Amino acid sequence: MARSVHKYARIVVTVAWVIAGGWLGLLTASDLRYLWSTPPTPPEVTHDLTVNNSADQQGRVASFRILLFTDEFRWRLNSFDEIEHRAMQPNFTEAMRAVLNSAEEIICIGASSEELPSGVRSELGIVQEERRAARRAEKIAVWVREVLERPIPVRKLNVGYHQPTHGAKSEDTSDQRRVVIVLVLKHEEGTNLDQSLRAAMAGESLRAPIFESLLTKYSLATGDTFTWVP
Repeated sequence: MARSVHKYARIVVTVAWVIAGGWLGLLTASDLRYLWSTPPTPPEVTHDLTVNNSADQQGRVASFRILLFTDEFRWRLNSFDEIEHRAMQPNFTEAMRAVLNSAEEIICIGASSEELPSGVRSELGIVQEERRAARRAEKIAVWVREVLERPIPVRKLNVGYHQPTHGAKSEDTSDQRRVVIVLVLKHEEGTNLDQSLRAAMAGESLRAPIFESLLTKYSLATGDTFTWVP
């Protein structure tokens, strides 16, 4: 009941904001249907941000729902043992399953912290950590696919190795392995999702600093294009 009240309160606030800004006439029927059909934020998620109509370099747009997981759930997903050695699947709540099944496409992001394997040259260690980030994206994608109720494309984005931060303690670096899942809610035909997602993150970096970090602090995300895992 509380979740339903929160959901409809969010819709009322959104529509009120749109009216106050004079933008109601720009909402399409599809936009309005989405406002009423959006599954509420699941308990696994600490930050839930929707970015509408983010354009690629050709002006084609896509809308995203970007989910940042709670510290507790993040810890379970991003530990080395959980991700790479155990077959155990995380127990996604029904709310999380509903959110995942509401997407047109899903993007699972894999990241690695600044910690490097001991006794390994820095260059080689970075390569190993970038591969570990790819495996994290792959494992999260496997878990996501297992709860999908219909065919939904699942992409895997590898942002790579977090650049060293001066004075950081090893116990603090778990925050660099944030678990982020991006839902593609809708997109125009032919939209370059790489460019559109990058624009969405850049435009919302003030509201969600994790985006600025993903775009500027990781070895495989600072170029002109993202690195996608096959």
